[in-house]
Amino acid sequence: MLIELDRKDLISLVKGTSPYYSIFENPLVKQCGSYCGGMCDEWSWTSVYLEELSDKELFELYALCKDSWK
Repeated sequence: MLIELDRKDLISLVKGTSPYYSIFENPLVKQCGSYCGGMCDEWSWTSVYLEELSDKELFELYALCKDSWK
């Protein structure tokens, strides 16, 4: 399947996923978000940092997060 994605689509893909605990310290993951543990237990993306990434980096970040759950 071939899908054309623009920058906005790539950012939405990233925001629609979260990294598994094992990659929280990955430099690309760590640069763009943060984890709140305890009762909250959630990952939050920082839009400002996502906007600074290239399209290639955004796709790499999405793939890292997606694959981390395997």
